[in-house]
Amino acid sequence: MSVVSIRNLHYAYDPLLPGGEPISVLRGVDLDVEQGEFLSLMGPTGVGKTTLCMALNGLVPQATGGHIRGSVEVLGCDPRRTPVEELAARVGIVYQDPESQLFCTTVQDEVAFGPENLGVAAQEIKERVEWALNVVGMSSYGDRSPNQLSGGEKQRVAIAASLAMMPEVLILDEPAASLDPVGRFQVFEAIEALCQQRRVTIIMVSHDAEHVAQFSDRVAVMWEGRLARVGTPSEIFFDRSLRDQVGFAIPQVSTLAMALNSRYGTAYRFTRVDEAEEALRRDIAEQQAFRKTSEVYSSGTAWPQSASANEWMHRQDGLEDFGSLIRTQDLWYEYDATIPALNGVDLSIPDNAYLAVVGQNGSGKTTLVKHFNGLLKPTRGEVWVYGRSTESATVGELAHQVGYVFQNPDHQIFCATTWEEIAFGPRNLGLAPETVRARVSEALETFSLTPYAETPPAVLGYGLRRKVSIAAVYAMRPQILILDEPSIGLDWRSTQELMARVDELHDQGHTIILVTHDMRLVAEYTRQTLVMHEGGVLTYGPTEVVLCQTEQLKQAQIAPPQIARLAGRLTDLGFNGQALSVEGFCVAYGELWEGKA
Repeated sequence: MSVVSIRNLHYAYDPLLPGGEPISVLRGVDLDVEQGEFLSLMGPTGVGKTTLCMALNGLVPQATGGHIRGSVEVLGCDPRRTPVEELAARVGIVYQDPESQLFCTTVQDEVAFGPENLGVAAQEIKERVEWALNVVGMSSYGDRSPNQLSGGEKQRVAIAASLAMMPEVLILDEPAASLDPVGRFQVFEAIEALCQQRRVTIIMVSHDAEHVAQFSDRVAVMWEGRLARVGTPSEIFFDRSLRDQVGFAIPQVSTLAMALNSRYGTAYRFTRVDEAEEALRRDIAEQQAFRKTSEVYSSGTAWPQSASANEWMHRQDGLEDFGSLIRTQDLWYEYDATIPALNGVDLSIPDNAYLAVVGQNGSGKTTLVKHFNGLLKPTRGEVWVYGRSTESATVGELAHQVGYVFQNPDHQIFCATTWEEIAFGPRNLGLAPETVRARVSEALETFSLTPYAETPPAVLGYGLRRKVSIAAVYAMRPQILILDEPSIGLDWRSTQELMARVDELHDQGHTIILVTHDMRLVAEYTRQTLVMHEGGVLTYGPTEVVLCQTEQLKQAQIAPPQIARLAGRLTDLGFNGQALSVEGFCVAYGELWEGKA
């Protein structure tokens, strides 16, 4: 039975400026979603995914205005005419930006707010709150203010608040982009259980191809306001013409399947790690010939998995004498007297590092890097940047050397137009007007923002606002560039474009620091990885070493990327556990194949 039925849906927002043209977003969408189905929406930033979701709970057009035609039916109701508050009892939505829906003084009040407004009995509200917070791993945070939480923790609370209302249809707009890898999987498992146990219908917007493949029944790909194709994850991810046309992420193991097929004439078609493991084990077992453990292919430096941060630091030739670009000594930071966000961090970051800072939500990642540009000052201890203590430097002074892109673009955007937003930083560095113009033009082009140059950035969609915030810092050309969750809100092509620019900056000698939960990004781009846990450094070293430290990653709620997990599962067949990339895995596969000759 269809719980969502959409026919020839068109929608255009009102003009941004007087006398302007309506902004057409949806251009003839047709879609049916069955009860209990898990449907994912994919596609580039700005193609209408969020607008389509808002049309399902009545916010479009009741809250947004604009021009709409066609038909929409959800649970037998017309969202265009059913009051939003009435529909909210049956259709839940979790927004891409959690701060836009959190407003209560405590976490438990936030989660209880929805059921209270539905008139649910007090005892049941208590049970729902406990259940929902347990699902998202926030049971011990009930009395905490949402303002004291990290971005990922806020996202967990927003999900819990929606789950507590027990909706029949749950709409998730990039629900897990801010979550740590293990927490993300746990939340998705709980949502999948809702589908199976309570027949809840899930509609999820996501760029995370691996979780889409793991949990979705079907995938709908949007392109230029329409649905380009709807199919199973395998049908979508192995449709080459669709990928070339639209440009979206596919699971890393699907990329591996295509690479193996091209190189070795195989016919693999897997989208999940378990599928890949089963297929590879079957084929290798049939050949019954592979290299012994002593002949295992090795790619990269193979330090023991137990290598500590200090051991790595002293194993690097001359590294102990490099003269750190950034250094912390016994760094402590407390947001209040009861919450130590950092506890005794000792850290050295060399010039031209390409560093990933990873760890579970609330581990202290953002708190740490905010000390590097002076946004936070130590409660105790010291931080030096270029040999100067940040205690004696202002944020403005440090901005000449350290650029910081906030996790939430709305914490950074304030100018009247996108052009002015990007120009603000270079102007305040005292650059000549012609240099400012050149840098703004380049940044607009680099991040595909030229059409929005005269548009107020505050009215752009989340993904576009994210691009503006990155472009504004990029235009300043800081020697040290810190990107806090850079891929959140960006589609696959935009992420690739961003990382290409970041790579160029690193090649030119800039130091890059990425705070991220995207472990594929970590494996494919960064040279060093720092793992934070409970406000301290759990491990620190070369990325290929750190991503093989299974116990430390597990402790920090970190899951390695798909290729690394697959290689780790196949070590008994001769695969090296340090294969972090498709290329590295293909080489190892070829070595095994040659060994069978």
